Amino acid sequence: MTALYKYFLALPAVLLICLTAYAQQGGDKVEEDLRRAGIFHRNYQFGKAVEYYSEALDKTADTTLRLEIMERIVECQNGESMMQYIVRPDEITSGIFRINEFFLYIDEFSDNSWIPVPNPFIKTPGHRTNRFYTSMYMPEGSSRVIFSAPDESGAWNLYTSSLKDSVVWTVPVLLSENILSSGNEIFPVLSKDGKTLYFASDGLPGMGGYDLFCSTWDEENEDWSTPENLGFPYSSTGDDILFLNNEAGSCSIIVSNRETEGDSVKIYVTKFIATPVKTPLEDNESPLLISSFSSRPETEKGETASDTAKSPQTDSYSLLVHQLRRLQNDHKEKLDKIEESRRIYGNASAEDRKFLAGIIRDIEQESMSIKKRIDEVSAQVREMEMQFLSKGIIPVSYDEMLTNNADLPTGTDTDNEYIFRKHAPGKIPYIIVEMPEPEFDYSFKILGRNKGQFAEDNTLPDGIVYQIQFMVLSSRATVRDIRGMSPVFVTRMPSGKYLHTVGLFGTYQEALSNLNRVRKNGFPEAFIIAFDNGRSISVKTARNMEGKKQTPKEPASSANMAWQVILPGYGHTLPQSVLATIQQLSGKDITRTVQDDGETVFAIGPFNDRQEAEDLLNGLDKEGINVSIKSIKL
Repeated sequence: MTALYKYFLALPAVLLICLTAYAQQGGDKVEEDLRRAGIFHRNYQFGKAVEYYSEALDKTADTTLRLEIMERIVECQNGESMMQYIVRPDEITSGIFRINEFFLYIDEFSDNSWIPVPNPFIKTPGHRTNRFYTSMYMPEGSSRVIFSAPDESGAWNLYTSSLKDSVVWTVPVLLSENILSSGNEIFPVLSKDGKTLYFASDGLPGMGGYDLFCSTWDEENEDWSTPENLGFPYSSTGDDILFLNNEAGSCSIIVSNRETEGDSVKIYVTKFIATPVKTPLEDNESPLLISSFSSRPETEKGETASDTAKSPQTDSYSLLVHQLRRLQNDHKEKLDKIEESRRIYGNASAEDRKFLAGIIRDIEQESMSIKKRIDEVSAQVREMEMQFLSKGIIPVSYDEMLTNNADLPTGTDTDNEYIFRKHAPGKIPYIIVEMPEPEFDYSFKILGRNKGQFAEDNTLPDGIVYQIQFMVLSSRATVRDIRGMSPVFVTRMPSGKYLHTVGLFGTYQEALSNLNRVRKNGFPEAFIIAFDNGRSISVKTARNMEGKKQTPKEPASSANMAWQVILPGYGHTLPQSVLATIQQLSGKDITRTVQDDGETVFAIGPFNDRQEAEDLLNGLDKEGINVSIKSIKL
């Protein structure tokens, strides 16, 4: 697999881990199918990629790997749809930079406008760091910021905060429910008028990796609209992480790793298209070349090398050298890709060779075009150097000028040749961010010793509710007595004794699935009790009433709740028959966790609508699958 990584789709780490583990267990055929699928996927041959992904799907029973493969199939389907109508922006220039500082070379971002992550707004403990989002945009004098930060699950979402006084900022809140996915959203950039937001996401519908999206401000609803994918070639099968239009309205800037490797990305500067007209992809057009913004030979773009030589931009020796070095770097990239493609070609099947031959042909065509331009610019550089030498002048290169902080040559036309100046990074200013008021979590859990929690509100919600009664004492229990359980409800009985119950369960199955955990926690006599609108009823009556009444309302303090459908007792892997039934009934994610007692449990969801969770539970129950519903805190 290592020889194919530069063509392999940028698969999530979990898929690579699962794939490696499966290969060690004899899954070589699955590995080969995914290897081929990755090549076709990354090179925009989505139909062929789906064939190989489907073959791999049929050959593996690994639940996590299957889910990842199905996500790749959806990306290919998205890609096919997005490739039907495209735009063809022309490149002005491009450059390769390290991931952790590329933003410093974008001229639209001034000095000291990027501060490091982590900072008072963004804390990234452990695995919650983001490979691309290493700095946050916060220009000096900002009174409002939009940034990306990880939530409790580790997913990066867009937040906003405003300045209250000289140093105190408001509690960060989610920018919009519309701009929210199960994945990550990074690098938010506002348009000049503040009405359009550009950002990257790997959780919204795209063709692979991070795609680029935009959302517009809705004055009537005072909210951001549902994001739209910018489409091909702004979005690609690589990781496209930042987009903006310059203030002059002359160019668009795209940052992507679609043509780079490792810890580098490429900044593409293209001519701005005010009203993009999308047209079908022609049969003789190469998506690979269009994605590199080189869909047409240079002479067809209205500017030849000789025309360039006559422009004020290239009358300067330093800028000619800068242009030559950029062309040489681009040429080397193409040669490396040709060499790697030829190595793969030697071991490929006849069908794959036909596809790879097309890729090699496209890259060779572009390479020859770049080489021709290199020869022309080299001749201009040599001629100018001869003129300098005849006059005894030692020329200063563009890079030396930047190093010495010298001014650009007079007559520099940045509309024709974008200049990658390196701006100074910012330092973290003195910031105080308000802390949110903690909300009590009413989902059942067993914490560590002396960490149990009593419910803030002992009022039971309306509807059918189950609890687990575990203790009656002559006085109120202490935190030590409840052995880490939460939430514990305390009710004083007419006799003067104190009844202690734990949990708020919407179904009998949910209560039953947690009863043994309470008993193992030191309360062997614990049992289930039931309530209807806060009134005690028998468990049998409650079970008969389940589903016949309106969904219970959660107490105000637990309004931010969601639900999962729980599948206990299946070990480390779900049987294929169970997985197929789940996929038929629901498109929700399946997660695997290990409980405090060591038991492995699978969870489907989350569901914002409890009734939707109960519908799935009833469907699985009819198939004889042991399930329950669990409430969780969002």
